[in-house]
Amino acid sequence: MLRVRRRVATSVAVLLSVAVLLSVVSVAAAVASDGASRTPAAASVASVVASDSAHRPALSFNDTQQYTVPYYGYVWTDGAKILTPAAVPTNRGSYFGQASVAQREPGGAANMSFAVEDQSGGAFHRACAAGEGCNDITVGITPQGALYLYLPRASQQTRFTDVHLGGFASRAVELSAAQADTGHKVYREVSVGPPAESEDCDDYTDASPESFTCLYLRELLPAGQATAPEDEAALRAKLPKLVQDSSNYSLAFAEEFNGTPPPADADGCRNGLSTLDAAVWNYYDACDDVDSQGTPCSNVGGGGFTMGISGRCGFGSISGILLATRGHLHMKYGYIEAKYTFEIDHWQGVYHNYNMILNVAGGGLHYLRDQHGIEVNNWEDYLKTSQVEIDIFEMPSTASFNVQPEVSHQYGNWNGDIDENKVRPTRTLKYTHYCSRPVHPSEHGIVSNPDACTNTDTFTVTRGIEWTPRGYRTYIWVDGLQDGLTLLPKAQISIQQKYHGVALRPFRGRRAARFFENLVPGDPSTLLEQAVVSHIPLPINLNAWGWLERDRYPYIRRRMTFDYVRVWKPGNDYTDMEPVYQ
Repeated sequence: MLRVRRRVATSVAVLLSVAVLLSVVSVAAAVASDGASRTPAAASVASVVASDSAHRPALSFNDTQQYTVPYYGYVWTDGAKILTPAAVPTNRGSYFGQASVAQREPGGAANMSFAVEDQSGGAFHRACAAGEGCNDITVGITPQGALYLYLPRASQQTRFTDVHLGGFASRAVELSAAQADTGHKVYREVSVGPPAESEDCDDYTDASPESFTCLYLRELLPAGQATAPEDEAALRAKLPKLVQDSSNYSLAFAEEFNGTPPPADADGCRNGLSTLDAAVWNYYDACDDVDSQGTPCSNVGGGGFTMGISGRCGFGSISGILLATRGHLHMKYGYIEAKYTFEIDHWQGVYHNYNMILNVAGGGLHYLRDQHGIEVNNWEDYLKTSQVEIDIFEMPSTASFNVQPEVSHQYGNWNGDIDENKVRPTRTLKYTHYCSRPVHPSEHGIVSNPDACTNTDTFTVTRGIEWTPRGYRTYIWVDGLQDGLTLLPKAQISIQQKYHGVALRPFRGRRAARFFENLVPGDPSTLLEQAVVSHIPLPINLNAWGWLERDRYPYIRRRMTFDYVRVWKPGNDYTDMEPVYQ
């Protein structure tokens, strides 16, 4: 049974005047989580027994006694800005719980400062890397009471920002909450435990790539789906030409961003992110992350999700915001489609980026291979245990409008543990050169346009990627350029190698041709691009980020608003297609 302990610290004068009431402390003796007995300081002041009704501490912890970590957890390291933006439990990518106290005396909410006093036993979860040893992951708490996981800085361990926590063991953690103005302090022992049980992977041999994928890279889809603005049959009729007949596809997930934000707070901010389904999305309080004008860096309202970046938006070494489904909804194969509108206006001469990706994020999970004895003998094993970043789109800004492309690519982000040279296909749409005179995306190169883009121009784009075991298809629909979703042709896709992490080497001729296949020979409408095909489940990420100085770029200029994100899955999940391992 979980033990709960509360201790009250107060002045010596008060303790002496109520000595007869406090001896219950010595009886409790405060058994530590590691089994050792510890006597609170107050026990030396008095030794007589108090009645249950005579002593009521001014503060007490609320009833939460057990916390679980997420399936994928964000682990803080030394130097990270843990306190910004304000830590809230809904930002579950970073914080897995929120401790709180109740104040039993009138006078308003207590101004508390929380701390971890003790943790039981040895290592309950470790992050390990070949040749670098292991570091213990421990529990931390912000002064405001948000619980997080901590990994001390050491060598390459700092790259493990996202850690799979399926092997997490329960740990007893003693928390304290102190009230600065009165000196009152209370204690609570809680249990921090593992996420929900993973699926049964007994069908696979231990220490095999298949077992690894089952245990650590699970596909997670919600039991239900968000309500769509039209019925599923009407939406299905609008699908482009996919690998199978559209009647075989069902809507696995639909986020329409149609929630109604709550009333405004005292500063006029409406936290529309709270309308998102917490069983699917990692999010935070939008009113805790605003630019210099008080505009939330991201929010839900008006039927869409809007995100922007400034020097005051986001946290960490890279300023940014992230809306993600990590640990809740992971996609493996299928068709993902998003519709969004963006403004041309942006801060010039400084890098910032807007993107939508399928990616585990952070350092990935490849380090678990060594920890669990997984042998990688070929590219097939490798791609079953390594993440690939699938970019639905990426839109960087660095300088003037006339050199601004709109880019989509799939990186081979393989962490250099087999080959440091990354291969990626790139798809470029240079429509931002032609704001008043649009051009079809199949046209290449920069054409002189006397009517250059201005910061009042906007574009509405629908993007779709079909991800199959044999490759990808990319569909694009830019309002004013096309009448519907258009398959991006082979001529618009270049294959490149990022040589030694710096220079780009284009593949030409046969070297490039081996990354393409027409499922029906001679029919370009059946094109599949086969560079860096991923075979592990990946979460959805919507992100705006960049290196913008806080005071030099204080407010948001460019905004991007998503109308919807939808995931479609075929009935047989492409089991009739032989996977490709390039």
